Amino acid sequence: MKNMKGLRSVFRFTVKQYMARNGFARLTILLALLLFLGGTALIYFTGKPSAPKDEKEGDKEKETTVCQVNVVNMTGLDINLPEQDDEEEEKKDSAGTVYVYSLSEDDENEAFKKASEQETHIIAVVEKETTGDGIVKYTTRLKVPDGSKISKSEALEAGNVISDAVRLAVYESVHMTEESIQFVSLEATSRSISTDEEISMLNMVIRGFLPAILGLVMYMMILLHGQTICKEVSIEKTSKLMETMLVSVEPNALILGKTVALTVLALGQFFAWVAGGLLGLLAGGILGKALHGSEFHNKLSSVLNFLRNFIGESALSPAAIVMSIIVFCFGIFIYFALAAIGGSFVSKPEETSSASGMFIFPMIIFWMITYFASFSGAQDVIRVCRYIPFAAPFCVPVDVLTGNMGLLGGAIVCLEVTAVALLLIFIAARIYRGMMLHTGQKVSMKRIWEFICGR
Repeated sequence: MKNMKGLRSVFRFTVKQYMARNGFARLTILLALLLFLGGTALIYFTGKPSAPKDEKEGDKEKETTVCQVNVVNMTGLDINLPEQDDEEEEKKDSAGTVYVYSLSEDDENEAFKKASEQETHIIAVVEKETTGDGIVKYTTRLKVPDGSKISKSEALEAGNVISDAVRLAVYESVHMTEESIQFVSLEATSRSISTDEEISMLNMVIRGFLPAILGLVMYMMILLHGQTICKEVSIEKTSKLMETMLVSVEPNALILGKTVALTVLALGQFFAWVAGGLLGLLAGGILGKALHGSEFHNKLSSVLNFLRNFIGESALSPAAIVMSIIVFCFGIFIYFALAAIGGSFVSKPEETSSASGMFIFPMIIFWMITYFASFSGAQDVIRVCRYIPFAAPFCVPVDVLTGNMGLLGGAIVCLEVTAVALLLIFIAARIYRGMMLHTGQKVSMKRIWEFICGR
């Protein structure tokens, strides 16, 4: 782009003026500090080991519950109920539920009536049933009186113990040897293996979540700083020194200098906040290791390992992170260039809000297209959006970061977005100059085209 006289002066002046007002520097530093403290607290308190048991001894006696389980045996089997061992005796001095099992000589109704008179008594009814196919079944029913202190989960735990005792009694009733009983009583072990469907579901959730976060961040940045660019571009139009400025500064330099300056400031502020949060996460891990040693569990490393396992080994690599950041920055720049065009049409600073649709509506439309395409798995739509300059910023950073797009593809998108952004700056400068030199005249689409063509 030629005719760049005064570009450096415009850039430096815009940076200096913008940082001097609106508390820009104070807001940046304060929020970065808060994010640092928040990140430190998040990692430290989520990875901090629980307090040792001896620190909780004071209240444990109050939390101990002795559950009396009265078993009504209606099977005819000789059921050997678990006896209270030394371990159960020790539980009486600690928090939890202690179970005491006994055979009841009453029938079910009488046993339940007696259990209802106590807050910690329940009954278990063991029954034998023969199906039509001649298969014998043994079932254990648990009955917990209303108002009992024993919860359903605690009652089920007792029921599992009784079921094991019934199973052992059945084995003994058919005269199985001790070795045979031990063999059939072995618990089967298995490993949890994720299926392709589960992995695909995780990938869909992750790749739907990241574009949503990216879109929200870009939306907030463009909305926050886009109107500022419109205002900065149009603010000199009401100045009596505008004619002198156009002699010493080219319109291309004026528009580009202001747009680049505000883009650098916006990105600098954003990355200062990101750096504050990341440093806080690292500081939380360092603090936790220093205070708790090997007992400290850093959740951040677990999250990163999870992402690598389910997204791919190329995900979150240093090169992918750098390329994603570059694409993100140029994606912000192209929308700020679009905001500069809106500012070129504004004749008064108070009309800035009316020009915001120039960059807000395209941003919302392209973000929604890329987001829903990514979430629904419409890869054909995503492949097309990657090379549309206004849609690429919402999908390419995530695709590069997650390994769905190579570094070369990211570099090509960067060049494409940069070329379109510079073209928009050129158009904004032509419109800006034409609007300044034809103040008060009726502006039509034909006239605007003449401005762009330099007529």
